[in-house]
Amino acid sequence: MTAALQGLTSPIGPATSAAQHPRVRRTPWLLRVIPAALYLAFLAYMFIGVMPMSDASAITSGDGNANERLAVLAMTGIALVEIVRRRRVVLPLLMRSWPIWLVLGWFCASVVWAAFPDIAVRRVSVMVFICIIALAIAAGIGPLRRTLGLMAGILVVVIAGDLAVTALNPGFAFTEIGVRGYHQQKNVAGLVAMLAVIVGFGWTLAAPRPGRILAGLAFTLAAFGFLVLTKSKTSMMLALLGVALLPGMLILRRLGPATALFVTLLGAGGVGVTYLGVTAFGGDFVGLLTPGNDSSFTGRTQIWDFAASEIARRPWTGYGFGSFWDVGDANDPLLRAPPGSWLATLKIGERADVVINEAHNGYLDLRLQGGAPALAFAVLAQILTILALAVKLFSRRTGRPDAVAAATYLVIALVVLVHNATESSFWMRGQVLANVSILISLLAFRREPEREPT
Repeated sequence: MTAALQGLTSPIGPATSAAQHPRVRRTPWLLRVIPAALYLAFLAYMFIGVMPMSDASAITSGDGNANERLAVLAMTGIALVEIVRRRRVVLPLLMRSWPIWLVLGWFCASVVWAAFPDIAVRRVSVMVFICIIALAIAAGIGPLRRTLGLMAGILVVVIAGDLAVTALNPGFAFTEIGVRGYHQQKNVAGLVAMLAVIVGFGWTLAAPRPGRILAGLAFTLAAFGFLVLTKSKTSMMLALLGVALLPGMLILRRLGPATALFVTLLGAGGVGVTYLGVTAFGGDFVGLLTPGNDSSFTGRTQIWDFAASEIARRPWTGYGFGSFWDVGDANDPLLRAPPGSWLATLKIGERADVVINEAHNGYLDLRLQGGAPALAFAVLAQILTILALAVKLFSRRTGRPDAVAAATYLVIALVVLVHNATESSFWMRGQVLANVSILISLLAFRREPEREPT
C-alpha cells in the first residue's frame, strides 16, 4: 500500500519508477553459448582428436602436429574472451584452485633446469593453454549436471563412431593387440571407452526414469562392449570398479558423511590387513590384483627399474616438463638402458615396432619430469580435488542430478589414482585422462552457480 501511495502522490507517478529501474539488458545469444560450445570443442579435441584414423608414431607423439596446435590456440583465444567476460567468477576460482596452479607453476619453472629447454617450453606452453581452456569452461558452463550431460552426449558420438569404424574399416581398427576404433592406438581407445562406461552409468543414475534408464544402460553396455574389444585390461578393471563405486557413493550420501568416513576407514583397514596377511605367508599381494597373476605387469617392472635409476640422477628437479621421453632418436633415454634388459633391445625412432614414451607409472613420470616436488604437488592437488567433490556430494544444497555428477567425477578422480600405478596420466602432455583430470579439478574447486549463467 505504501508503494502505491507513493506512486499516486508522485508528480510523475509510476512512470518515474519505471525510469529509475530500466530493463536489464540480456547478453547476446552468441556470448551465452560460448561456454557450452567451448566445452564441446574441448571434449571433441580430447576424445576424437584432430586426426582420427591416423597411425601413432614416435615423431607424431613427440612433436605434435600443426592441426593440433591450431585447435589448441583457437580454443585458447575463445577461452580468454570468456575469462575476461566472467572475470568476477574467474578470480575467486583462481584462488580456490591454487593446487592446480602450484603444479603448473612448478612445471613452468622446470624449463630453467630442463635437459632440453626448447622442448620443455613448447610442451609446457600447451599445458598452460589446456589449463586456461579448462578454467574458462569451469567458470561459465553452469551446473555439474549440465557438464555430465554434455560429456555423455559427446561420448555417445565417440563410441558410435568407434563401433562404425570397427565394422566398416576393420583393416584399420583391428590390430594384433586389440581394437583401436578410429584412435591412434588401442590403449587410447580403451581409456575413452572406460570414461564412456563411467559417465554413461552416472548419467543414467542422475535421473532414473524408465526411458533414460533404457537409453543409459544401452549406451553403457555398448561402451563396455567396445572396451572389451580393445583388450585394455587396466581400463576394463577400472571401468568395472567405477560402475561398482557409483551406487555405493549415492547410498553413502543418503547415510551421511560420518558413515561415509567410517566405511572408507574400514575399507582401507581391510586392505591393509589383507596385505599384511598375504605377505606374512610369503604371498604376492600385487600379483593377486593383476590378471593372470602377472606380478611383472607385462614387463613393466623393468621399465620401472630403469625409470628409478634415471630419477636417482635428478631426484629433486627431474629432467624438466616433457624433457625425458620423445626427445629425438639421438637423445632417447632408452639408449641408457642396462645391457640384458629387453629395453636395450628395442629399436629407436621410426624403425621401432614398440614405442616406449612413458614409464607406465604416473608417479614415476612425475618425478622424471619435475622431481619429488612435482609428485608431492600433483598428488596433493588430486587429493584436494577428491575432498572438494566429496563436499559437493554430501552437501544438503546439492540436488540429486548435481550430486550424481559430483559422484561420477569423484569416481573418475579416484580411478586416476589407481590408473597411474600401471599407466601414466598425471599431467602427461596429450593424454586424455590428464586433460579430463584438470577439468574435473577446476569444476571441483569452483563455487557452484546458483542460477544459470548469462
